[in-house]
Amino acid sequence: MKMIKVVQFLSAIAWASAVLLSSGCGSANYASDPVNPERPFAFPGQAAPVAGPAYADQAQPPVIAPSPGLPQAPVPYSNIAVNPNVMLSGRLSSGDLIRVTFSDVPQPPQAVELRIPEDGRITLPYNVTVSAIGKTVSQLQDEIRNQYVPKLFVRLTVNIKTEERFYYVGGEVRAPARQPYNADLTVLRAIDSVGGFTDFAKRSRIELRRANGEVHIINWDKARKNPKLDLKVYPNDQIIVHRRVL
Repeated sequence: MKMIKVVQFLSAIAWASAVLLSSGCGSANYASDPVNPERPFAFPGQAAPVAGPAYADQAQPPVIAPSPGLPQAPVPYSNIAVNPNVMLSGRLSSGDLIRVTFSDVPQPPQAVELRIPEDGRITLPYNVTVSAIGKTVSQLQDEIRNQYVPKLFVRLTVNIKTEERFYYVGGEVRAPARQPYNADLTVLRAIDSVGGFTDFAKRSRIELRRANGEVHIINWDKARKNPKLDLKVYPNDQIIVHRRVL
């Protein structure tokens, strides 16, 4: 009797296994490869099922490097930060009227008179273009000459003249006036150019007003002893000597 029950039990197990196999539970979705758990199991004779990118040996989509961007447009000159002290120094700036003449050749290029535009670039005969802002007259002369010699002329002399510039001195000085500007001018020299102080001048409070809005106070006695305190004067600067309290 026991032997019959054992045989019946084994028969039941065999029948259950056959049912499971015929129902598809042994398909690729049933188990995974024990070596690579992310690789679905394939029975002998079956094609390897296609899985996701978990396959280490599966071809990956090509990596496309981002295309380089287009070259950036040049920054307009007006958007470039410029040191205001450079613009105030006797260097050329936008709006300045200049006259460029040429000589030393039988048929020199035609003279040009123009105001420097905001972008700083001026166009001369033979389509020569140079940047003028921030340069001294002598620097601009040299740069223009280098554009013509030796490319277009064997030799050439370039001369540039600018409109007259001024500075202003007022207050307790002997001859308050607008004065023609020249290089290497300082506050004390500017006061001397109008005859010096009056008897009522407050020499410890000389006010220098820059064209860009800066204000500096100079003490005459200290500046006379220490030249570093004798500030430079630039075109359109205003010097005011205050009156002392009696």
